[in-house]
Amino acid sequence: MTAKKAELEYRLKIVPYTDTQKGIEGHLFELSTLTEFRTFKYEILVDTEVEDTAIYLTIQGISTPQFSIPEHGPAVFRTVISNLHGEREVVVSKTTGPKSKFTVRFTPKKTIRKGRAKKAFVEIETTNKE
Repeated sequence: MTAKKAELEYRLKIVPYTDTQKGIEGHLFELSTLTEFRTFKYEILVDTEVEDTAIYLTIQGISTPQFSIPEHGPAVFRTVISNLHGEREVVVSKTTGPKSKFTVRFTPKKTIRKGRAKKAFVEIETTNKE
Protein backbone atom coordinates (compact mmCIF):
# COMPACT_ATOMS: atom_id res chain seq x y z
CA MET A 1 0.00 0.00 0.00
CA THR A 2 1.35 3.45 -0.84
CA ALA A 3 1.41 6.34 1.59
CA LYS A 4 -1.15 9.05 0.97
CA LYS A 5 0.45 12.10 -0.61
CA ALA A 6 -0.18 15.33 1.29
CA GLU A 7 -2.27 17.83 -0.60
CA LEU A 8 -0.86 21.29 -1.11
CA GLU A 9 -2.87 23.91 0.77
CA TYR A 10 -0.49 26.88 1.04
CA ARG A 11 2.28 28.70 -0.82
CA LEU A 12 5.15 30.28 1.12
CA LYS A 13 7.12 32.88 -0.76
CA ILE A 14 10.43 34.02 0.79
CA VAL A 15 12.27 36.88 -0.91
CA PRO A 16 14.71 39.64 0.08
CA TYR A 17 12.83 42.81 1.03
CA THR A 18 13.76 46.48 1.35
CA ASP A 19 11.47 49.37 2.32
CA THR A 20 13.64 52.46 1.86
CA GLN A 21 10.99 54.82 3.24
CA LYS A 22 10.74 52.92 6.53
CA GLY A 23 14.40 51.83 6.55
CA ILE A 24 13.50 48.14 6.80
CA GLU A 25 15.65 45.40 5.29
CA GLY A 26 15.17 41.69 5.65
CA HIS A 27 13.30 38.84 4.04
CA LEU A 28 9.59 38.91 3.28
CA PHE A 29 7.67 35.78 4.26
CA GLU A 30 4.32 35.67 2.47
CA LEU A 31 2.09 32.69 3.23
CA SER A 32 -1.08 32.37 1.13
CA THR A 33 -3.77 29.78 0.62
CA LEU A 34 -4.00 28.06 -2.74
CA THR A 35 -7.76 28.36 -2.37
CA GLU A 36 -9.22 31.69 -3.45
CA PHE A 37 -12.15 33.09 -1.49
CA ARG A 38 -14.99 34.82 -3.32
CA THR A 39 -16.23 37.40 -0.81
CA PHE A 40 -13.20 38.60 1.14
CA LYS A 41 -9.42 38.34 1.17
CA TYR A 42 -9.02 36.73 4.57
CA GLU A 43 -5.95 37.02 6.78
CA ILE A 44 -4.05 33.92 7.90
CA LEU A 45 -3.26 34.05 11.63
CA VAL A 46 0.32 32.84 12.19
CA ASP A 47 2.57 32.64 15.25
CA THR A 48 6.17 33.29 14.20
CA GLU A 49 9.22 32.18 16.18
CA VAL A 50 12.78 32.87 15.01
CA GLU A 51 15.67 30.89 16.49
CA ASP A 52 19.36 30.68 15.59
CA THR A 53 18.90 27.67 13.31
CA ALA A 54 15.18 27.64 12.55
CA ILE A 55 12.13 29.74 11.77
CA TYR A 56 8.77 28.39 12.90
CA LEU A 57 5.50 29.52 11.32
CA THR A 58 2.49 28.00 13.13
CA ILE A 59 -0.84 28.51 11.37
CA GLN A 60 -3.57 29.31 13.90
CA GLY A 61 -6.45 29.77 11.43
CA ILE A 62 -7.93 32.51 9.27
CA SER A 63 -9.65 35.75 10.20
CA THR A 64 -12.08 38.04 8.45
CA PRO A 65 -10.51 41.27 7.23
CA GLN A 66 -10.70 44.39 9.41
CA PHE A 67 -12.19 46.33 6.52
CA SER A 68 -15.10 44.55 4.90
CA ILE A 69 -14.59 45.66 1.31
CA PRO A 70 -15.74 42.84 -0.95
CA GLU A 71 -12.71 41.41 -2.71
CA HIS A 72 -11.76 37.94 -3.89
CA GLY A 73 -8.42 36.18 -3.56
CA PRO A 74 -6.39 33.91 -1.28
CA ALA A 75 -6.02 34.36 2.46
CA VAL A 76 -2.60 35.91 3.17
CA PHE A 77 -0.08 36.42 5.99
CA ARG A 78 2.97 38.67 5.55
CA THR A 79 5.89 39.42 7.81
CA VAL A 80 9.44 40.74 7.34
CA ILE A 81 12.23 39.10 9.33
CA SER A 82 15.55 40.93 9.55
CA ASN A 83 19.10 39.69 10.16
CA LEU A 84 18.78 36.30 8.46
CA HIS A 85 22.11 34.90 7.25
CA GLY A 86 23.24 31.40 6.36
CA GLU A 87 21.16 28.23 6.44
CA ARG A 88 18.05 27.82 8.54
CA GLU A 89 15.30 25.29 8.68
CA VAL A 90 11.88 26.78 7.92
CA VAL A 91 9.06 24.82 9.57
CA VAL A 92 5.44 25.53 8.69
CA SER A 93 2.86 23.74 10.80
CA LYS A 94 -0.74 23.81 11.88
CA THR A 95 -1.69 23.80 15.57
CA THR A 96 -2.73 20.17 15.10
CA GLY A 97 -1.55 18.16 12.17
CA PRO A 98 1.24 18.09 9.64
CA LYS A 99 4.51 19.99 9.44
CA SER A 100 6.41 21.01 6.33
CA LYS A 101 10.16 21.50 6.76
CA PHE A 102 12.50 23.18 4.30
CA THR A 103 16.14 24.19 4.45
CA VAL A 104 16.72 27.70 3.15
CA ARG A 105 19.98 29.64 2.72
CA PHE A 106 19.61 33.39 3.29
CA THR A 107 21.81 36.09 1.79
CA PRO A 108 21.07 39.82 1.51
CA LYS A 109 20.28 39.51 -2.21
CA LYS A 110 18.58 36.12 -2.48
CA THR A 111 17.05 33.10 -0.78
CA ILE A 112 17.90 29.58 -1.87
CA ARG A 113 15.74 26.55 -1.09
CA LYS A 114 17.75 23.38 -0.68
CA GLY A 115 15.88 20.22 -1.66
CA ARG A 116 12.18 19.45 -1.21
CA ALA A 117 10.11 18.65 1.84
CA LYS A 118 8.51 15.21 2.14
CA LYS A 119 4.77 15.13 2.81
CA ALA A 120 4.57 18.89 2.37
CA PHE A 121 1.24 20.70 2.58
CA VAL A 122 3.09 23.92 1.70
CA GLU A 123 4.95 24.71 -1.51
CA ILE A 124 7.81 27.13 -1.11
CA GLU A 125 9.04 29.76 -3.55
CA THR A 126 12.41 31.44 -3.19
CA THR A 127 14.58 33.51 -5.52
CA ASN A 128 16.69 30.42 -6.31
CA LYS A 129 16.48 26.63 -5.86
CA GLU A 130 19.32 24.21 -5.26
